[in-house]
Amino acid sequence: MISNTPHITNPKSHIRNQQSQIQNRMHPISHIRLALALTTGIPLLLSFLVPINRLALFECPFLNITGLPGPFCGFTRSIWAISAGDWVYATVNCPLAWPLYAALVGVFAWNTGHMLLGIKTTRPSILRLNRVRANRVAGITIALVLLNWSYRLCLGFT
Repeated sequence: MISNTPHITNPKSHIRNQQSQIQNRMHPISHIRLALALTTGIPLLLSFLVPINRLALFECPFLNITGLPGPFCGFTRSIWAISAGDWVYATVNCPLAWPLYAALVGVFAWNTGHMLLGIKTTRPSILRLNRVRANRVAGITIALVLLNWSYRLCLGFT
């Protein structure tokens, strides 16, 4: 008589195989993907659901001390304006908000898509940062923030 159930010669190896399959499902990368998806998805969702006048923003300490807007002033209002479709205001208020918004959408879509579809990938080579590339990216980011801040100071935004 032929049985339809597979014959298990070593029950311990079968249990180890099942445990490794479960561990593969809960790979540490999936926790990182979930954190990135939530970290980027929550601000995007809030920017669609909560009007900017209902957002509980606090007084900027930099503005209170110096009387000048800080280097990151305007980002929240511009992100909300992009979500509301007021693209002219967002561009005039804080041009650097556009790449930030694009990055939020991209990171959210990438990580959510990978989690929903169960895709396991490694980081693309462009995102693998060695010390030289990381320093270059940090320098460019600092330069862009300072340029955006100078723009806002020249236009007299507060």
